[in-house]
Amino acid sequence: MAYDPGTYTGFGHRAYNWEFSAGIQQQLAPRVSADVAYFRRVYGNLLVTDNRALTPADYDRYSITAPLDPRLPNGGGYVISDLYDLKPEKVAGGTVVNNLETFASNFGDQIEHWNGVDVNVSARLPQGMTVQGGFSTGRTMTDNCDVVTKVDNPSPLYCHVQTNFLTDAKAVASYTIPRVDVRLSGTFQSIAGPPISALYVVSNAEVMKSLPRGLSGGRTTVVVNLVAPGTMYGERLNQVDLRFSKLFRFGRSRITANLDIYNALNSDTVLRQSNAFGNWQTPFALIAARFAKIGVQADF
Repeated sequence: MAYDPGTYTGFGHRAYNWEFSAGIQQQLAPRVSADVAYFRRVYGNLLVTDNRALTPADYDRYSITAPLDPRLPNGGGYVISDLYDLKPEKVAGGTVVNNLETFASNFGDQIEHWNGVDVNVSARLPQGMTVQGGFSTGRTMTDNCDVVTKVDNPSPLYCHVQTNFLTDAKAVASYTIPRVDVRLSGTFQSIAGPPISALYVVSNAEVMKSLPRGLSGGRTTVVVNLVAPGTMYGERLNQVDLRFSKLFRFGRSRITANLDIYNALNSDTVLRQSNAFGNWQTPFALIAARFAKIGVQADF
């Protein structure tokens, strides 16, 4: 691997990101306020690795048909085009590799940015009750369509990705019962699910339906993602945690007994799952089942 000296020497040549934000805070009612903020993050000096021993003309184009599956967009059966395979003569005797890491801007425009909004509300209510909550939402856009067609494998498949707005919501509330020194508190969070892909192993026979030869280099299979990035996500994580606290006073000393209950609603959300189409969406990890913890804190 060779590195373009311009990518690591000189002023302003390193990768960077600029963030612009604007926010406003407003009182909605006595002891109730809201904050709203907008954020935009832009990335620059993006890099690309170019194998100078190859050109886009060294690849042949083909397509495949996604299998029928009700879990796939529109039930599957759609054609995925813009797949490319290196020509056999370039593989014979071993492909020469002459990689150079350089600026994507040497080939064209490559873009990556993120836009997001935060909204939060805070309230101090009568009788010692406090409530805070809000949500954050945002989406990422990446586009290297002007670059990818000019370096090595020219496939523009998924070169433009714009994710859905991914929204996380959180809230916390607490209330102290007067005279008995008992505090009740709880938190709620709703987190967007992880992105899903479907990595499908395509046989040589399937490839040869559109490519008048087998895969180069003696390969018998190739892996293709059947789902456009940023379009499918796993289930949301919705979790409620509770705490019950009792305060005991002994002169200047205080002892607080706590009972914490995690995942109080006993959610069984899948946190991680298989992206290989052979066992697609098989759960690998679940949220921990409901459990309780008892603790004591002494202050003296």
